Amino acid sequence: METLTFFEIAKILISFAVCAPSGHNSQPWKFQIVDNTIVITPDFTKRLAVVDSSDKELFISLGCALENLQIAATNYGYLSEYDYKDGRIVVTFTKSDSCAADALFEQIKARHTHRGSFSGEKIPQSKIDLLKAIDNESNNCIHIFASGTAEADFICHGISDGNDIQMNDTAFKRELLSWMRFNKKHIEQTHNGLCYNVLGFPATPQPMGRTIVKMALNPKSQNKTDDKVNASASHFCVLTTNGTTEKDYIDLGKKLELLLLTVCGSGLAYNFSNQPCEIPTLTEKMRSELGLSGYPSIILRLGYADAPKCYAPRQSVDEVMSE
Repeated sequence: METLTFFEIAKILISFAVCAPSGHNSQPWKFQIVDNTIVITPDFTKRLAVVDSSDKELFISLGCALENLQIAATNYGYLSEYDYKDGRIVVTFTKSDSCAADALFEQIKARHTHRGSFSGEKIPQSKIDLLKAIDNESNNCIHIFASGTAEADFICHGISDGNDIQMNDTAFKRELLSWMRFNKKHIEQTHNGLCYNVLGFPATPQPMGRTIVKMALNPKSQNKTDDKVNASASHFCVLTTNGTTEKDYIDLGKKLELLLLTVCGSGLAYNFSNQPCEIPTLTEKMRSELGLSGYPSIILRLGYADAPKCYAPRQSVDEVMSE
């Protein structure tokens, strides 16, 4: 069997890293291979200046990509360690005969964000306990609430309040529209963004699609959609950070990706509803009302749903490589 060089292995590992989730599927990362390291840096040309002005979600997505990279490495016989300094995540790899394949590896390319309502079926406590087990006392960041509880109802109200604010913000809607991809040719031009087929829309010419979606971007319409999804969810999950540094967000991203891979591997589905975490006044209110010691950064809805018909596109390894 031909032995691959580390450079060749590294490109394979990056192909798994880019499967991570990101805001608006913006994929805000760059990778560089240097000797036995892979360097991950933020691609600020992809930053979401309106919805994510602090770059919180951007660095969370880098943490998700890092977690995928490290999980994939064990399946190719490499141990890894990472360090974050001066805006760069430097991951060092060491070949080892003692690596055990990670059971979550198979979920990296299968993971997907569910779009739409859930089945309404309740998740058994045994599976909720499995998700909670990802957390630990030293990093208490995963908080799960059953639908119908006071905490879940408060989160739903926060989502509605967030829609009222964001869907009345012209800059927010302009940014959202700029990341929508309305037909196959449009997708092939970027290999990123919120794509018509993933969202369940018919393909349209760009000008027509923008006009139709722009008309639908209003609080009443969005709240009607979210109310339906909220009612079908089994549980709500809030992820918090202990601090508000870039390193805090990267570490949360690693934990988030472990959670998402476990969700998918358990036959469950999830989607994001981060509105209350994207508006500082709502974030602080949620922190107080839910009695959270950390800072709310991500909100997930959990439930059961059918497998996706389409997956969001990803840029190729060559497209995300930096010199």
